[in-house]
Amino acid sequence: GVNGNSILMTFQKIDIMTDATMWTFDNIVNAFNMMTGDAGLLSAAKVSVMSYLLILCIGTPLGMLFSYYIYKKLPLSGAFRIILFLPSIISAIVMVTIFQFFVERAVPEVVKVITGGKIIEGLMENTKTRFATIIFYNIWVGFGTSVLMYANGMSGINREMVESAHLDGATGLKEFWYITIPVVYPTLSTFLITGVAGIFTNQINLYSFYGGSAPEKVQTYGYYLYRRTQGAASRSEYPLLAAMGLLLTCIVVPLTFAVK
Repeated sequence: GVNGNSILMTFQKIDIMTDATMWTFDNIVNAFNMMTGDAGLLSAAKVSVMSYLLILCIGTPLGMLFSYYIYKKLPLSGAFRIILFLPSIISAIVMVTIFQFFVERAVPEVVKVITGGKIIEGLMENTKTRFATIIFYNIWVGFGTSVLMYANGMSGINREMVESAHLDGATGLKEFWYITIPVVYPTLSTFLITGVAGIFTNQINLYSFYGGSAPEKVQTYGYYLYRRTQGAASRSEYPLLAAMGLLLTCIVVPLTFAVK
């Protein structure tokens, strides 16, 4: 119902004074011109794609390795499970507050002690490390669900198959590559497909960090659309945003099916 109404709004023009609705294609044209000509939106598109690729290329392999470590019940695997799953059970605002305190105060103090008095900016305050710090946080908080799902999939692996592979000379790395990954591949592919579908809706937790005032250089499309929708002064602002959403959908749907 929400998506259907959003599609209809794409072709509507709402009069502010009378609340009357007229049908038009102007929203599509205006949205396309904004998305291709506005420097802020072009930057948001770039950040959205870059965020997805970084989280995919770094977070997915690490999530698989952590899951394998937990599945093999290696030393401290239980502690790792708790640490990685913690962000999923604690309020996002609480986690962001703790994380900000750590990277803005604790890290500079540690560096100060190590370097003998050299003072540095907090990792969120420093423009050179801000984006990398946000990506690190998103990778960490994303471990909870992925590690749980991967570890559960690995727990269903036939023990006799693993023992047979070891008798044939397979090392831990070969076991991971030739047995573990193929078994959990359906779960992995699900994360890959849903990740592509959410490229332009992912806020990378910017609203939790900054509210409505995130620096433009780290803004994603998901954050931009959410902030504009939440801060809309009247219903008349929704059709343009709906048109932007529909155009982004036209990009993401073929890409999602291609990945699938």
